[in-house]
Amino acid sequence: MDTRPLRLFFLAGVAAVAVVVASRQAQAQPEPVPPVPPPGLVPEDSKPPLGFLPTPEDALMDPRMARSWGAAPARMFVSSTVDVGFVYARPRVALGYGKPFTSWAGIEANPIVTSSQLAVYGGARLELPYVDLRLGARYFSAFSRTYLDNRPSYTRLELETSNGAQATAITYEAELNLSIPVGPGDIVGRGSISYVTGVPNGQNVFEETLHVVVRPPWVWRGRLGYAFRLGAYRQHSIGLIAEVLDVPRRDDSITVRVGPLVRFVLSRRVELRASFVLPVVSPDTILIIGGDFAELGVRYRWASEP
Repeated sequence: MDTRPLRLFFLAGVAAVAVVVASRQAQAQPEPVPPVPPPGLVPEDSKPPLGFLPTPEDALMDPRMARSWGAAPARMFVSSTVDVGFVYARPRVALGYGKPFTSWAGIEANPIVTSSQLAVYGGARLELPYVDLRLGARYFSAFSRTYLDNRPSYTRLELETSNGAQATAITYEAELNLSIPVGPGDIVGRGSISYVTGVPNGQNVFEETLHVVVRPPWVWRGRLGYAFRLGAYRQHSIGLIAEVLDVPRRDDSITVRVGPLVRFVLSRRVELRASFVLPVVSPDTILIIGGDFAELGVRYRWASEP
């Protein structure tokens, strides 16, 4: 009897069973897991962008940055603060050691451009939690205002139409700012003393940054207020302040100003800031010019990373 057909059938059956078993084993094996790159070798396109404004993932901070400037270690750094707003621009550059904008010591300089003056400031600064101290000098040149003849008071018309020489001056200044957490917000304070030079004898000058008519050399200022903290991280603030200025060489020269301060923090880098501090007592009737509208715009901050 010829058994070759039976052997061929048997071999075909064995081959078919082997194929079925192999296919089932292949289906049962898990999908291969791609290798995880070691830290520091993450592909660049897989990182989140370094945001300019807040992101949906974190409404307070840029995604690849520490939550606050104080989270990074102390080091030598270069930083910049750029304020741009309603008829002013103030770019500031600082070189220091510590934690930028939080706890540091160093030097800073900035030009100041407004609708009424061109100025430049330079000096030393020490910033600590709750305390900010600066010492420096500011030169300014008024665009249209001139030196003023000495008189007890001035009107806005007299301030704007005087026919003297174009006003310039150098102001040496020491300023201390405080922000102390109390209750739902902060007690805010400021004290400064200024020494104005470069003004002709017997004349006065409108100090374009202090917004007050000065009979040189001294001006002092005190400010006190309270700012309520708002937001998920208490990053925003709205408050009210009152300040007093005095020019000792001018009789009855007390100036009192009152107004709100507003600050909205969009990210560690970007803030919206405004202040409207209007004079309620003044020896002069210069109206809104005598107010301290120091801010109505956007602040952008940058610092070299560790």
